[in-house]
Amino acid sequence: MDKQDIVKVEMPHKVRSAAPQATATKAVQLRVGQNKSVIIYNKASGYIVDALLKVVFDDAH
Repeated sequence: MDKQDIVKVEMPHKVRSAAPQATATKAVQLRVGQNKSVIIYNKASGYIVDALLKVVFDDAH
């Protein structure tokens, strides 16, 4: 199975009334190959991070 180098995940935006939105910042960057890395942002949901790590690290359970 071929794995894509970059997978874009978009979540629907919720409209908030007068509430300031926090800016997502890079939480961690993992190098997974000589020319590949994975960036996880602080606003990423736990289940997305879990699924991402399971794909990157084949032996993760």
